[in-house]
Amino acid sequence: MPAAPAPATHLVVLNKAEASASLLELASGRVVATLPVGEGPHEVAARADARLAVAANYGTGPAPGRSLTVLDLVERRALRTIDLGRYRRPHGIAWLPDGRRVVVTVEADSAVLVVDVERGVVERALSTDQAGTHMLVVAPGGDRVYTANLGSGSVTLLDLARGTRVRTTTTGRFPEAMDLSPDGRTLWVADRVLEKVTRLDATTLDTLDSRPTGKFPNRLKFTPDGRTALVSNAQSSTVGVYAVDGFRADGTIAFAIDSALARPQMLGAQMRGSAVPLGIVVDATGARAWVALAAMDRIAEVDLRTRAVVRLLAAGREPDGMALVRLAP
Repeated sequence: MPAAPAPATHLVVLNKAEASASLLELASGRVVATLPVGEGPHEVAARADARLAVAANYGTGPAPGRSLTVLDLVERRALRTIDLGRYRRPHGIAWLPDGRRVVVTVEADSAVLVVDVERGVVERALSTDQAGTHMLVVAPGGDRVYTANLGSGSVTLLDLARGTRVRTTTTGRFPEAMDLSPDGRTLWVADRVLEKVTRLDATTLDTLDSRPTGKFPNRLKFTPDGRTALVSNAQSSTVGVYAVDGFRADGTIAFAIDSALARPQMLGAQMRGSAVPLGIVVDATGARAWVALAAMDRIAEVDLRTRAVVRLLAAGREPDGMALVRLAP
């Protein structure tokens, strides 16, 4: 039998409102390092060996970000900044299997960039020809990339090996949250305006079916066993739980707003009364999930068996994108 997956030891948290990344030690719940990144960091990806992480610096207000920050998680320092040149608003990001390159969306330029992290250069840009290319997910083999295109209400499939756009399909009005099922067969996409999650055939992008979500679905993540999907509903202050078998709603996890911790955040007054759950990560064991509560500057640790919040961890100002890593003692 294969060895059981080892639990993560640290959590990398991007703090959007203070241009930093917190390295949280999970055993103690303490921030053991705070590293500088660019303005308005939204998403972060950690390499499989947990040595490096790369943050996408989206920018704030009318000033678009144009860079990535490479973080050395072992030495606990910002290693370098990668200038993306003319490409603006980097957001969704993931490592390719070679451990040398990342793919990253550039929302303002309707494209996905392939970036060589070691050399710090943009290798190529693949156009989606869709407005607001925002989130992405990479197929396990690293040959395909799916994007959620906010402005066009669509999803695009790119072939990285050929450098081509395979197909695009309209899914709604404002698709954002997305993840690929662990078996690679279906792509789930949540629309934050229509408040629904849609299953697509991962090969054809044909729509299979849809289910309602809470208000303002923002992130979506499968558990490693592929049995459950989690959707953060920023305005509802909940995470919706879905059973993959039968594609059915299977409860919610609610996050109470603590008025003593509540602070204004980038999504504005529409989120009043919500803890604003955004980023979600799930441990490789499937036992725990962590949810960024942007309005409270906290990370909620959730026991997925009992679906209870077991503790709140302090992060920096307005946490969002996160990555789990296992660092050597």
